[in-house]
Amino acid sequence: MDSYVVFIVYAVILLVCSMAGAYLPRIGHLGEKHAQLLIALSAGIFLGLLFLMLLPEALEETEHGGFDAHYAMYAILGGFALILVIDFFVRGDCAEGHSHNIASFSSMAGLSVHAVCDGMALAATFLAGEEVGLIATLGMCIHKFVVLFSLSSSMLVSHEDKSKVLKRLFGFSLITPIAGILFMLFFNGIEIDQYSGLPLSFAAGTFMYVAIAHMLPDALHEGRDKKTIVMIIAGILLMLAISLLFPHHH
Repeated sequence: MDSYVVFIVYAVILLVCSMAGAYLPRIGHLGEKHAQLLIALSAGIFLGLLFLMLLPEALEETEHGGFDAHYAMYAILGGFALILVIDFFVRGDCAEGHSHNIASFSSMAGLSVHAVCDGMALAATFLAGEEVGLIATLGMCIHKFVVLFSLSSSMLVSHEDKSKVLKRLFGFSLITPIAGILFMLFFNGIEIDQYSGLPLSFAAGTFMYVAIAHMLPDALHEGRDKKTIVMIIAGILLMLAISLLFPHHH
């Protein structure tokens, strides 16, 4: 199946999982502890995916194209630094904890940039192969489910019309899938034979920022809970097992 079609299917699944998280507080309850454990698991999955699959793939593709590994490092650092700068200037109130209060414009702008970063990171994984993209999508589904659950829960106490709230959450949920599709088109557009390792390295740098600067702090922001650390390690070990049992081949 064409990689674009596969990516669009995964993007739709991601949207469905996001809206499931947004709708759940209206019909049930997910305990804060359980939500935190899901965040920790997804953070571990992303860290494992980054270090065990994406970065090795980026280095291998760069060297396969005849470039020194240092060029891959430059591209990785460039991707990381670009998203760092963008996130710093527009994240606004999101820097103060992780309340996910989207009532203010600055908070919404910050969360939206996070969502765009997620889309770029997801697109990056597909440059390393559809199987890597599938694993990343599963991790992203967990992440987005919890984020949208948190957003929706915080807005239950507001006086806004509930249908308007869900429409806003739906619009927010669309950001990552749409950004992912656009970056997928962009990265594939510049993927030319021996140069393919460089855009993959750059994209891996954006993924690194999402994993380390967004997801890991999300997992740890509640404090020194041993269960949180266990779930992060469990996510990493899961990715280690997958990489050993199903090694990626070109």
